[in-house]
Amino acid sequence: MGHMVRLRGAFWPQDRWGRITNAAIPREQIAQPALEAGDEAADAALERFGDQLHSVYLSGPAARGRPGGAAVLILLRLGAMLKDAPGSLSWEHALAAQLRKRHPRVGRIAVAVFNWKDVFTQDGGFSPATFRLAVNSVCIAGRNMNHMLAPQRIDASVMNGDILGFRPRMLNAAGRLAAARSPDRVRAAAMDAGHAVLAAGFALVLEREQIYTEDLDLRRDLFTLNFPNRTADMALAYAMATRPSADAMKALIFIDSACRWMTPMTDAWLNANNPQRAERLKA
Repeated sequence: MGHMVRLRGAFWPQDRWGRITNAAIPREQIAQPALEAGDEAADAALERFGDQLHSVYLSGPAARGRPGGAAVLILLRLGAMLKDAPGSLSWEHALAAQLRKRHPRVGRIAVAVFNWKDVFTQDGGFSPATFRLAVNSVCIAGRNMNHMLAPQRIDASVMNGDILGFRPRMLNAAGRLAAARSPDRVRAAAMDAGHAVLAAGFALVLEREQIYTEDLDLRRDLFTLNFPNRTADMALAYAMATRPSADAMKALIFIDSACRWMTPMTDAWLNANNPQRAERLKA
């Protein structure tokens, strides 16, 4: 019986000053299933937002020609007013679920909608939207504005979101596990918990390493290189993120254990770099 060989991760390209540049491949090189999912998302965005829609981008592993899922980033025009703002997040989740069902070969799919001012901020604060578009996205519909985004520096502002969001993400996953009534929902929540641990762990060592990756194996390895006593814990997080358990109790035990050892580390970083627990730091 054959077995799957997992593709090894890669580090992002950087310019001569060490800033992260866009790792996405040209549109014509992207796998057809991912493009089809992206085109369907673009059609859904046009139907929902009409002339408020500026452009649509494919991100995630698919944008780099790799397996492991995709993200669709939807950018609205300057001055666009969301009439149904409270329901926008549920629309993103519903569209993502629809895309996952209709395009199972792509894998995990996420959808995010950004206002123009989310990307082009006025206060000098770090923008997660700008970062995502600048380091890994390819335009699949509308006017491409990637050329307007500068390469991104590696500093505390980049790390803040994954560190600050660690505990809320774990609590959210635990809540979903408690309410889950199917193995698929259990696996989805367990996978998110594994991703949260790997993201927070990598964020804690990112500024020291000065190299960037979104590939889970390298995030795991860079953290354990700095904290070898946590090798087994990060191996478990990687397994949960890539081969999630359908056993809700096992996943809940993983979340409890991870929070116990990771939270003191994230709290120490926040106390030193973001004592106010601000969602965005100055870039």
